[in-house]
Amino acid sequence: MIIGLVFGLLFGRTGYYVVLSWCCLSIFIRTLRLKLLSEAAAKGVLVRGAKNQLRMYLTMAIAAAQPLFMYWLTYHLLR
Repeated sequence: MIIGLVFGLLFGRTGYYVVLSWCCLSIFIRTLRLKLLSEAAAKGVLVRGAKNQLRMYLTMAIAAAQPLFMYWLTYHLLR
């Protein structure tokens, strides 16, 4: 959030939205890599159980909500 605000102050709203988009993408990719690939490596294959599906959807929902919270907490600081 701090990096987004700094870029927003230096480059305006365009810089803020570029950094926010980059953070959104990196959070989502990191979550996918850590969650899905670590489970696949531990078990050898992806397991498609109901409990595993629910855990994966919850993790994806949190990864999707983080950029929204970042925007909500910082958009009013840029004018």
